Amino acid sequence: MNIDDLKSDWRRAGNEPLSEKQLAMMTRVRNHPSLRKLRIKFMTEIIALSALLLMYYDGFDGAQKPLLANILLIISIVLYIVNNALGYTQIQNPSVSVNLREALAKQTRSLKRLAFLSLTSSVLYATALIVFFTYQMVFTQRKYIILSGLILSALLLFYYSWISWQRKIAHFKQLEADF
Repeated sequence: MNIDDLKSDWRRAGNEPLSEKQLAMMTRVRNHPSLRKLRIKFMTEIIALSALLLMYYDGFDGAQKPLLANILLIISIVLYIVNNALGYTQIQNPSVSVNLREALAKQTRSLKRLAFLSLTSSVLYATALIVFFTYQMVFTQRKYIILSGLILSALLLFYYSWISWQRKIAHFKQLEADF
């Protein structure tokens, strides 16, 4: 392709008017590539956690664990999945208002609430997993080291998640302040 063809293509670009349907499809939040990645991640987590729920009783000796540990594990997994579903629907359907500042304030409040629920469900889920898998375990020094590493990893992941939520909330607060 020579430079003259490129120039003529550049001049013609944007001359074809887009239909209302094409414009609507381009501006829909649901078509955003980040939501597609999030949807894939969410579906993968649902499949993995559902598999864990289906096999934990037999595969991980759930029958030998106390009822409280089993209930805590089930509730924490279900709460984690529900929280992710709520977060996904919140992101997929942002609040729309005539007043942009009001919409940003509403989104900020919603993100704060979602952050609290997300962090709480993550802590409960991690705690339930640790309690379930360490119940009736005979600990040696090596197992204490492994458990300490797991707890430290969970705390670091929790901290990273908290920082990430704080960045998102601060971004929306800044957008609100700019208006």
